[in-house]
Amino acid sequence: MVICIDEISEIPIYNQIRNQIVLGISDGRLQPGEQLPTVRALAEEIGINSMTVNKAYALLKQEGYIVTDRRNGARIRNEFDQGKYLSQTSLDNLQQIISEANIRGFSMFNIILFISTYPVLLIIYFVLKNNHKFHDHLLFSVSMKEEWVEQPAVQKIISEFHKQMNILLLIFFAIPLTSLLTSHFSIQFTIWMNWLMLLILLFYVPYAIANKKLKKWKKENQLYENQILVSYVEMKNDGNVRKVRFLPFFLPTFLSFFVFVLSLVFAALSEKTDFDSTIMVLSIAAISLLYWIIAFWMDRRPVEVICNDSDTNINYTRSKKNVWKNFWLACVWLNLAYTLITLLTLVSDAIHPGIFLVGSIAYALVLLILIIPLGKKFKNIEKRYVSSFDPAFKINEDEAWIFGLFYYNPNNKSSIVETRAGIGTSVNMATGLGKGLTIFSIIAMLSIPFISIFMIMEEFTPIHLVIKDDTLYCEHIFENYAIDTDTISNVSLVDELPSMVKSNGTAMDNLLKGKFHVRNQGNYELFLNPQHKYYINFSADEKNYYVNGFDDKETLDIYNAIKD
Repeated sequence: MVICIDEISEIPIYNQIRNQIVLGISDGRLQPGEQLPTVRALAEEIGINSMTVNKAYALLKQEGYIVTDRRNGARIRNEFDQGKYLSQTSLDNLQQIISEANIRGFSMFNIILFISTYPVLLIIYFVLKNNHKFHDHLLFSVSMKEEWVEQPAVQKIISEFHKQMNILLLIFFAIPLTSLLTSHFSIQFTIWMNWLMLLILLFYVPYAIANKKLKKWKKENQLYENQILVSYVEMKNDGNVRKVRFLPFFLPTFLSFFVFVLSLVFAALSEKTDFDSTIMVLSIAAISLLYWIIAFWMDRRPVEVICNDSDTNINYTRSKKNVWKNFWLACVWLNLAYTLITLLTLVSDAIHPGIFLVGSIAYALVLLILIIPLGKKFKNIEKRYVSSFDPAFKINEDEAWIFGLFYYNPNNKSSIVETRAGIGTSVNMATGLGKGLTIFSIIAMLSIPFISIFMIMEEFTPIHLVIKDDTLYCEHIFENYAIDTDTISNVSLVDELPSMVKSNGTAMDNLLKGKFHVRNQGNYELFLNPQHKYYINFSADEKNYYVNGFDDKETLDIYNAIKD
């Protein structure tokens, strides 16, 4: 193996030697047990001082990459401890890379969202774009006959939809790139959350336009024989086909909440985990129950009537419900694994907090992997039953589909219907449940801009420490802490914070606020700007604090006032 030294590099020469030997071990150029040149031989070969090589070898030995003895000199270790933490040098280099990336907009938050949300853009694009194809006697949620689709006016509608979707794809692909122009977390959060909101709203606009034009074309050509809204009900077996069973869903859901119970036990026995942290475990465990409820809800849909033959209707519905049952069951088991990962990162000092980050990314990616095949599975079902479809059972539903997206049919008492746009189900907005879910969705959408504004206020509003009437007030947007100065003890002024992990609260480049855990020390309440030089550490009311003020002068003034 050849070692190349860059004499004009800012990286010290001993570190260059160390890095290249580690790289050689990694790519196999240096084998376990292989002898390395002596310190003097390598120094003469490179043309440097032997003390520099000795320093590199000492660092490699300290990190566990090589072994040395007087008789055999230096050689590569035969075995490496796979479970050992990264060396301090590697951690320092990694931290430097992360810091530089964060300054340039590549924050961990940004990286996670690039990985997890860009696939959402592609899924919505391809699912909706696929709807410009004639299938299930539908085109843009409008009941059609195959010969109508070939009409020039209909082909023009399809072509315009195709162009609009491609333009939107390029626009929405470019918007998140603006988050790289800033290192401010709140700005990045605002860009991404509003991007997701607009993605859900605007990506359906071309579809709604095409639906409206197609309905108009059918009316102009008098192709609507009957526009009275009717519903068809399968009477055989009361129209019931059930695939979601109790035990398969109960077991992983029960285990998810059992993990939550374990978190409560650890909170009672461990200093690292507190009861506030268990809320995170509970919220994730509750998602398993949510998946089960959705699966149960979708399974209660009535049999879909596609023809006059009851057995065909039941088998068609059973096939589709079986696909959904398997999907939601996989989601419940996946969520159990995610709940367990969350617990382990909260209770164990041996598990690096980054595992939760990796687990979160993996969780999102696996969910996407589970979603992608759904469209193909439903297409295969439709192909098997294509000869059985009777267009007569679709034609009277067109007027019930507003813009082809929202279902409103007072004559249909079912709250859940098969969607015509994309895959899955939709709600009947004419029912009480449908109206409630619609109102909730609108409120959730409208809340995103307000949450974004609050995040921006959090990051850009300065913090202050004020002492009034023998009480230390920690003020931000609101008053966060009011601490009686008579209870404050063990006061010290420090210029360095220990390594810590957020339990709950806010963690931005210029604001750490809330509860944080310091390994082997316990929990601390933080109210500070980590970019300042000084921090006040003290105890009060059986809690430990790190705080600072608007600037170092305010911090020093408060420190002196507390000391006095």
